[in-house]
Amino acid sequence: MMRKLATPALAVLGVTLVAFLLEQTLRLINQLEADGARIGYLFGLITNMVPYQLGLALPASFFAAMFIVISRLDEESEIDAILAGGIPFERIVAPLVFVGIVLGIISLLLVGYLQPYSRFGYRAVLNAATDAGWTAELDPQVFIHAGPDFTISADEVDATGRVLKGVFIRRATQTGESVVTADDGRLALRADGKTTELHLNGGLILTDAAQNGPRLLRFNDFEDHEILSTGQALRPRGGDEAELTITELVQEMGRSDSLIPQRILQAELYARLARSLAMPFLPLLALPLALAAKRGRRAPGMITGAVILVAFHHGVTLCKSFADNGQLDPLLSLGGIFVFMVGFSIWLFLSSRKRPGDTPISGLFLRMETLFDRRPKSQPQAMLKKGILGLSEYLTRIMLVRTAAAAVALMGLLQLIDLLERTSDILARGGPLDILRYMVLRLPFMFQEVAPFAVLAGAIFTFGQLARNSELVVMRISGMSLFEIFRRTLPVALAFAALDLIVTDQVTPRAEQSLAEWLSATAPGGAAKAKPAPKWFRIDGNVVTVTSASPDGKLLHGVTVYQRDVRRALVRRMEASTATPQAGGWRLHDAKVTDLGPTRADTISVGAMDWRTTLRPSDTARLFADSYEITSGTAYRSLFGKGPVDKSPSQFQTRLYRTLASGAAPIIMLLLALPAALGHPRSNRTLPMIFGLGCGLLYLVSDGVLTAMGQTGVLPPLIAAWGAPVAFAAGAVSLLLYAEG
Repeated sequence: MMRKLATPALAVLGVTLVAFLLEQTLRLINQLEADGARIGYLFGLITNMVPYQLGLALPASFFAAMFIVISRLDEESEIDAILAGGIPFERIVAPLVFVGIVLGIISLLLVGYLQPYSRFGYRAVLNAATDAGWTAELDPQVFIHAGPDFTISADEVDATGRVLKGVFIRRATQTGESVVTADDGRLALRADGKTTELHLNGGLILTDAAQNGPRLLRFNDFEDHEILSTGQALRPRGGDEAELTITELVQEMGRSDSLIPQRILQAELYARLARSLAMPFLPLLALPLALAAKRGRRAPGMITGAVILVAFHHGVTLCKSFADNGQLDPLLSLGGIFVFMVGFSIWLFLSSRKRPGDTPISGLFLRMETLFDRRPKSQPQAMLKKGILGLSEYLTRIMLVRTAAAAVALMGLLQLIDLLERTSDILARGGPLDILRYMVLRLPFMFQEVAPFAVLAGAIFTFGQLARNSELVVMRISGMSLFEIFRRTLPVALAFAALDLIVTDQVTPRAEQSLAEWLSATAPGGAAKAKPAPKWFRIDGNVVTVTSASPDGKLLHGVTVYQRDVRRALVRRMEASTATPQAGGWRLHDAKVTDLGPTRADTISVGAMDWRTTLRPSDTARLFADSYEITSGTAYRSLFGKGPVDKSPSQFQTRLYRTLASGAAPIIMLLLALPAALGHPRSNRTLPMIFGLGCGLLYLVSDGVLTAMGQTGVLPPLIAAWGAPVAFAAGAVSLLLYAEG
């Protein structure tokens, strides 16, 4: 039992960890790039996130693996044979309970001791990345806020990041701002690691003065330096209850002078204990629900198990939130929900002892199905006509059902783990209905993450069933090659590839943007009133900064446009308090214009003026949505000067190449699953399945790492986007050719 449990448990755990860590990796890369921090800190940040994500994924992965194993044993009548041999129901569940005890101890160590240190470690690494300051290296067209009120960017940058062309520097001053533009320049970092030296050639300096208007200085050579120390003191571990170990929580609860309220300490302790101590009781819930009568269905059991697991963890989160606010007693509320979960699991297990697979829940679903089933019976001739299927249709139908089931199961698993992390935050922003809103907005991303692996799992399950039924033996004897099997199952992979392409390119970016807008608008307390950071970008060859924008992007505040000539020198500055869209551009209100002549700069105030630009309201809405997801259309417009550019060209190029490369993932997963078709009932079927699952996980990791390297400019975008698909497809085809030979 434990050997059979190991493979699906590791597979499910690996998929969930890879999905969430890849998402966090992309977000951290963008955050570090925006701060100008060293990308070397990324590994430390991701490493410190592993214990936290592992603690979230462990119970859901264990439950899903048990359901898979028990269902498989029931399908192959092994459970019937075990029971017929006189082995009691309790003996079947005993090894699963033992595994649950071991995992409960591991979970307790994770949430009780490792996670508090990893949370502090994550904060320490992030603080170190900020304290280290800017590396004095630029990416092309990226705006770096390297010091207090200091912004620098360059249109073109060499491979070292320090030889610049089209330099733009802006400093905030007491009287306004100082803007420097130059044809080219060279960056250097002093030995102290905190001060940059910048040598500029052929440029100008525009400085706002308190009297006599702005001052203009043109230069041939100019030396500049900037102190970049922006670090903040690191708060010691323990100021937050989440960073305290279980031992420290107990010690703090015994102190009368604790800075953290007692109810918060108790709620944190009891919530951790409830989730960890529930692990040994999950087999008592999974075994009865996974077993089904031969004429029954397992889907209701799987759905019921998922709902119970979600309800338990959400109940713990909800009770902890109420206990933190003093509305409920921590021990009674969290202890009560734990006792209810344990009692329900024991009752369900005991109720199925006499007739395994027959529980009050399965009986309830059977009565509901009988009540609502009003379908007319098919005539014999119609049934005969409906039952005739060609081989291609037969393989396609089997694989489609299993792939769809795998996709739904994996999406549900990711939703569960994601909600475990975000439920408290969502409840603080609204009510229980907002949880449903959050789930709907996250569904596109979940599908994008699981679609390739769902094809892999669906194909492996399909080939496994065909091998057990000796259908693959018949196909192979009749002369059908593995490539013929691939061709007949390819329509399912193509359908998922097309759907994944649409969702990834069009649906997910918009859903993530809507989610970011909603989270920002409903942030509790002072966070909702926090002043947004100004956004800097290039458009039509000019540099633009916007202080804030409405959620739909149709009203801009604090707009400044730095117009440049073909040599990238500043020729005009337009400032406006607000801007609204109109045909062909925007209307600037309460504006003033500073024109730069050969020796002086003159400023005039105008009530309103037109700004001719290709900038769209949807562009500004995306810029302020704090979402790194962009569509291929947005990337295309930004690359060719028709859209705002706030990232390096490598990010937009990688995104364009990834448009088709990501759609190839389901097809590659089908190729990786084909070795499972080599198994037959008298051979080792486990090894090909493990090989396929392992290759699938390796592909997801490799593809994510190469994509991140392309976005940061480490690899050429074309190689980063297509490297993993081409390499794994070539490897899979070579393996199949060898097997056919």
